[in-house]
Amino acid sequence: MTAYRQFLSKAFACVFPTLLLATPLTGVDAATLKLRTNQQIIEDLTRQEPKIDMANVDAVFAAVFEALPEKAVVYPTESYYYFSFPYKGIVYAGNIRFDAWDQFDGKVHFAYFPEYAFWRKPLDPSYKKLGKEDGVDVKQIDKLHYTVTFKGKTVAFELPDLSKTKPAPGVVRDDETYIGPIWDESGVKFDLVFNKPSKTFLYVLNDAPKVDQYEDATIPGVTVGHRTSFAFYKDKLADRRILIGVFMGNTQLNNYFDGPFDQLPDNFIEGDALRDALIEVEPSMKGKMDRYGSDPSGEVRYAITTYMYYGDVEDLKPIVDCAAKETDAPKYYACFDAKQPGEDGPEQGDGKGDASGREATAASEPAEPAPSEKKKTK
Repeated sequence: MTAYRQFLSKAFACVFPTLLLATPLTGVDAATLKLRTNQQIIEDLTRQEPKIDMANVDAVFAAVFEALPEKAVVYPTESYYYFSFPYKGIVYAGNIRFDAWDQFDGKVHFAYFPEYAFWRKPLDPSYKKLGKEDGVDVKQIDKLHYTVTFKGKTVAFELPDLSKTKPAPGVVRDDETYIGPIWDESGVKFDLVFNKPSKTFLYVLNDAPKVDQYEDATIPGVTVGHRTSFAFYKDKLADRRILIGVFMGNTQLNNYFDGPFDQLPDNFIEGDALRDALIEVEPSMKGKMDRYGSDPSGEVRYAITTYMYYGDVEDLKPIVDCAAKETDAPKYYACFDAKQPGEDGPEQGDGKGDASGREATAASEPAEPAPSEKKKTK
């Protein structure tokens, strides 16, 4: 199968959110329009800045931590608290990340880097796993609550409880396994489902609450998100929409909209459901991965990218044509195990987008630090 031959280095899922977004959704004042102004951007760039040695990870963490609110909500399901900030004319992006609840070791991951741009190669990120030896006291209150104390300041981190989030009736077929709920950093929610006969993972849209507007594409059955560029296909055998495409440019920029492969439902996977499904796809990996799909070192993880990285919506046509002609359910769902441009595997199309082989590789495997530089922050 094409989607599981890639390993995803675990140190960085690098997207560019705002540093101070920490108000829980329940606390949002729906009656007030939230403006984002150019004035803010320019004033942030021109304000007097603290002196920070950007080559010193400890110094940058101290500056970021000082700017954090006392309560922070970590929405993405792989427990990344994303931030960005301008400094001396460069916008940096990064994240603070917690290990899955049963892998907690009293430490927290911290990473930052100059945000990606099309016109240059990604600059090297900086990373460190921080604990008591660094003056950082990390406590696990329970499965979804942590506190981090540094230099007399304590920040409480809350992870939303999705344990009671279940797929709507009819979303999961009798021949499928529900792996768990995903809350992507784009704000979009998914149900991760494994179709056993076709050995294919499906990212199924959970559109509650609605965080995007979808427009019909020129290809029948396909809708594309205005904000996210996520492309969905209306399943003809079940009442659901399956993610079939993510815009390649977003993947190359490694931004909010690079797809849900890096936000698996770690804290909500029951037992060995994910590992068992991955072994169904790659039997040779039996005994070589933990229940999250990570190798024994914890450095890398299987990347479940069954959707296509597209340069133009028309690139998705081979998937749709395959699904339209197949009447046998296993063969039909196998159509959604997308082959990336330049990737070995079952042929679905000729990759009609703008990507050359080099660009396609960059899209499917965003530049990241060597695995030896970090452990499990993606």
